[in-house]
Amino acid sequence: MAPSPRAMRSLRPLYSLFLLIGAANAAADTLVHTECPSDTNYTRGGVFQANLDALLSSLPAATSVASGFAQNATGAASDKAYGLAQCRADVSASDCRTCLDGSVRDAATKCPGQKTSMLIYDNCLLRYSNSSFFGAADTSSMLGLCNTGNVTQPELFRTQLGALMSNLTRRAAYSSPRMFAAGAADITSITKVYGMAQCTRDLAGDDCNRCLAGPVSSILTACDGKQGGQSIARSCSIRYEVNLFYNA
Repeated sequence: MAPSPRAMRSLRPLYSLFLLIGAANAAADTLVHTECPSDTNYTRGGVFQANLDALLSSLPAATSVASGFAQNATGAASDKAYGLAQCRADVSASDCRTCLDGSVRDAATKCPGQKTSMLIYDNCLLRYSNSSFFGAADTSSMLGLCNTGNVTQPELFRTQLGALMSNLTRRAAYSSPRMFAAGAADITSITKVYGMAQCTRDLAGDDCNRCLAGPVSSILTACDGKQGGQSIARSCSIRYEVNLFYNA
């Protein structure tokens, strides 16, 4: 299940925006969601724009050579720009760089003149602001997607999926330096369910665990009996599918 860009125009409370979508094969660096509040405009040609441009020009390269994560701040006082970039931990350095280079280009056209923006892709994310958000788990708004396909053994699937997502949450929060975990659980001798959990790496382990707990609980309810589901917040994300979707 790859989310449709058209289906993900805005982040809203999880239950109000759990969309049903069919399977699709979107490119891994396709823009999935853009968030750019219209009340955070900056003056074109001003100091903040110069700081933001410098920040965005450095983040893709810094991220791709630093195991897929980088955060930085440029400037001083009220004109300071804060930025964070991260790639999925199963993505190669070259694919990471390609995704983030595209995110910087998209930011200029999708969120022109905005001090605060976030762009989310299947393989990476880019976030920047005029105020620091580093180290704070942000689940104030989330987006959910459910596959339209139904599973054939819903009770067994529900049990195995719940155990898998609980395990992946703990591993991402406490056992992975990249705050990323992926794995599978057997449904039958020939079928599996695959899952993935990830937090932005500026979070502490407990904050990552708390960030993931809500989306996991909600997606298990909202996508109950469905073959796939995904929940994306600003600081963490989860996904499950009946087909392998990550780089094993």
